[in-house]
Amino acid sequence: PPVALTDGFPLLIATEASLAELNRRLTAKKQDDKSNGNTTTTIPMNRFRPNIVVAGGQAFEEDHWKIISIDGVLFHICKACPRCKQSCTDQTHGRVESEPLQTLREFRALSPDHPDDVFFAQNVIANAGMQGRTLSKGAVVKVVEWGEPVWG
Repeated sequence: PPVALTDGFPLLIATEASLAELNRRLTAKKQDDKSNGNTTTTIPMNRFRPNIVVAGGQAFEEDHWKIISIDGVLFHICKACPRCKQSCTDQTHGRVESEPLQTLREFRALSPDHPDDVFFAQNVIANAGMQGRTLSKGAVVKVVEWGEPVWG
């Protein structure tokens, strides 16, 4: 389907459970270190700019999704989305901070050798036949196929 303002893929899927885990870590970190200079305690989903947000499930289980169905439309999960400095910009006020990248580096980095390669959400393409279809809030999401994560 024609989608405007995309990066490398037409769709990005994120989960509320993964954001909740990131925010849990941000809150714990803020309480442990009051002197880090960040004002961020939690961040909203709009920092990651997903097209589709999925409720339920476990944090980061989407790393293992290969094919999902949303209201009968198949979507292929291509790879995890590498995150850039844009996710550190407050979308409402334009403030730039070091979070969430600083915290994501602690548990979502590709490897210790590549600490700047951090991932959040999944790049997705719709299966043929999506044309003319509309997804609705509250649509049922089913994992059709599971597999090993693809990074980078």
